[in-house]
Amino acid sequence: MQLTPFDHPNSYRNHWNTAEVTTRIQDGIEKHRKSDARVQVIGADGRPMPGAKLTVRQLNSSFHFGANIFKLGGFKSEELNHAYETSFLKLFNGATVPFYWKTLEVEQDHPRFTTNSVRIDRRPPPDFVVDFCQRNGLRMHGHTLSWASKNWSIPEWLPLDPDETDRLVDKRIREIAERYGNVIKRWDVLNEADAGYAPEEVHPMSDNYEAKAFQAASRYFADDVRLDINETTGYWYPHKKAYLHQIQRLLDQGCDIGAVGLQFHIMTDEEMYRLSLGERFAPQQLFATLDQYAKFNLPIHISEITLTAPENSPEGLALQADAARNFYRLWFSHPAVEGITWWNVPDGGAAPGEDTVYSGLLYEDLTPKPSYHALQQLIHEEWRTEVSGITDAKGCFEFRGFHGEYHIDVPGYAVQKNMHLSPDTTTDITITH
Repeated sequence: MQLTPFDHPNSYRNHWNTAEVTTRIQDGIEKHRKSDARVQVIGADGRPMPGAKLTVRQLNSSFHFGANIFKLGGFKSEELNHAYETSFLKLFNGATVPFYWKTLEVEQDHPRFTTNSVRIDRRPPPDFVVDFCQRNGLRMHGHTLSWASKNWSIPEWLPLDPDETDRLVDKRIREIAERYGNVIKRWDVLNEADAGYAPEEVHPMSDNYEAKAFQAASRYFADDVRLDINETTGYWYPHKKAYLHQIQRLLDQGCDIGAVGLQFHIMTDEEMYRLSLGERFAPQQLFATLDQYAKFNLPIHISEITLTAPENSPEGLALQADAARNFYRLWFSHPAVEGITWWNVPDGGAAPGEDTVYSGLLYEDLTPKPSYHALQQLIHEEWRTEVSGITDAKGCFEFRGFHGEYHIDVPGYAVQKNMHLSPDTTTDITITH
């Protein structure tokens, strides 16, 4: 069947505009992403100050809005590198840092940790990335500690002997934990262990290597580090249960799984065409999947997102922006979801074989697409709180805001203070002049 994506321009929107869907999304955001707060202003005499003007401005979000940062320092000019950094920092508060074994330790026992290591495209040295993230206040997510893929993860020198492989995986996790465990507080310990690769694409790991990876991570990382599991897009179909069973099996073995990662890759224009016709990933299906995984009472990380903009045509760009906005709003509304991570930020920044479509939020010249602006409007405008008002007779000002850090300013009184809004609680704070 030859698909024409825009023959029925309303078919996609109709799936998202039903009363059931819009109500669940709107109510979910209001209930799960916002909390009440009360600020009381006290004068120098210890009495409440009625009629005091104040402004409350959100500084950042508690929610993890991230992307992979694989192209950091990877462009041919300083101008392009600066444009990438600027665009990244204007949109995201989190970054996925690459720790793929194949490219991190090309030569056995000589990992490319340091900034002056030999450069490999899409695999900047971790020290270089960590330094950039710390200087710019980005939260970091390490990806990935254990992945049996020969194509993407397993180094050429790794032996086929399972016992020796176990020893080397354990050594790798220990070394990474010792070097980065104090600065990167969340990791994909296990990646795509149930992805269904062809046998020749998978390294013959030892029996129960999945649990061994979690056990090693628990030994070497501190208790405040979150240890995640991550799987492919196929598990957004509620009838596919293998990932659910895998998580339960590992939990039953005592593995300390901290969060569930769900990828969401629409890798081809044809898949986007089907989505535009309402044939894939309707909102009811997405909610049903999230509800299934929420039963583990673990946070859910929408860990890797690819959405193409077919041909970068005006219609394709509009579809990508519309889809991004709808998916982000649905994920943000669900109480179990704690973070959303776009995958490849610029066109041409995807892995070889996946870079033949236009799936970036930025064009190749690193100027923003409509999808970038759509997410910017959501994350930094619609989901940010800034309010002004006057205290009541008790010197109090009440508001409801999105979770995160805030700055309170009482003009004319040289009074300023920061506060944090958290889920499931009313925040009370007193400011004394």
